[in-house]
Amino acid sequence: MKEIVASVNPKKIKHIQFGLLSAQDVVKISEFEVTHRDLYTAEDRLPVKNGPLDRRLGTVDKQASCETCGHQTALCVGHYAYIKLVLPVFHIGYFKHIIGILQEICKSCARVLLDESDRRIYLKRFRRPNLENLARMSLIKQVNGACRKVIYCPYCGSTNGTVKKAGLLRIVHEKFRAKKTGEEKEAWRRTFSTAIEHQKEISTFLGKAHDDLNPLKVLDLFKRISAEDCELLGLNPVHGRPEQYLWQYISVPPVCIRPSVQQDGASNEDDITVKLSEIVYTNAIIKQGLSKGVPTSGLMEQWDFLQVSIAMYINSETPGIPPQMGMKPMRGFCQRLKGKQGRFRGNLSGKRVDFSGRTVISPDPNLAIDEVRLILDTNLP
Repeated sequence: MKEIVASVNPKKIKHIQFGLLSAQDVVKISEFEVTHRDLYTAEDRLPVKNGPLDRRLGTVDKQASCETCGHQTALCVGHYAYIKLVLPVFHIGYFKHIIGILQEICKSCARVLLDESDRRIYLKRFRRPNLENLARMSLIKQVNGACRKVIYCPYCGSTNGTVKKAGLLRIVHEKFRAKKTGEEKEAWRRTFSTAIEHQKEISTFLGKAHDDLNPLKVLDLFKRISAEDCELLGLNPVHGRPEQYLWQYISVPPVCIRPSVQQDGASNEDDITVKLSEIVYTNAIIKQGLSKGVPTSGLMEQWDFLQVSIAMYINSETPGIPPQMGMKPMRGFCQRLKGKQGRFRGNLSGKRVDFSGRTVISPDPNLAIDEVRLILDTNLP
């Protein structure tokens, strides 16, 4: 029998703090790290240790027990694991926000591109008590517009150009886009004079040259953004730091939300499980390539593939991803939550139960304006 706790006074909830799921949070809620891509052992067809179907994540087998809590399927809600990424990748859900922040900061010193007087004015506005959301969004838009007009950083003097999306999950920085940077661009082109003498084709590509802002470079910039600059960007410097917009650790969900279907001695795996296995494998290839040394082109190709795999893991309908010919479309997390057949509308709001009825309100020309008709008995023959 449980002891009655009488000494603890009842407490009142003061507030709820929402924030981004950080890398530390992902590791904190997890039981172990997933390092193997294989799902089952070849000998006895049991889930592989440290694999995507490890028994510590829970189980859907009625005869087996969870190795974390010891309960069977009916009582175990499942447990989380994580995948540690060798290289960071962009989060498809925050991709537009990442571009917006890059447009507002210096690509060298990571300071917001506002001079000291403008900084003080905007900080004062952001720190006003009871600032409404519409006013905050308007301020964020004003800061973005002011920063995009700045060419030379007020603090380090570096040139800043246009930041924009270039293809699927790629961001480029066109440093010499503005007309004011003409002389600087010519000086930069002259640094390639020796190379052009030996290979004249290079000169045709120099006009299209740009700085590729890969996730590793962006993560380094975001980590150097100060707490005060986070306020100017409309972010919470404690619970909403910009480096949390990139994936460094991938959360592996419990097995109960991605069950295996056993058929004729074999098993059909859920799309999420297959994609997790693919992510672990690609991550291992990149790790091996970095340790042994591989051509840069091969490494970048695997890095791009890892980004696409993680984007599909979250949202399989990401624009720009080519459809897989002759294959059933994958269902990512977004597809499982949204829409009429999703978890919220399909399984929670629209749950089917016994001994319940539903009714629809409608007008009746036989009623007066101040009358309401109620049906007393629904068990009509």
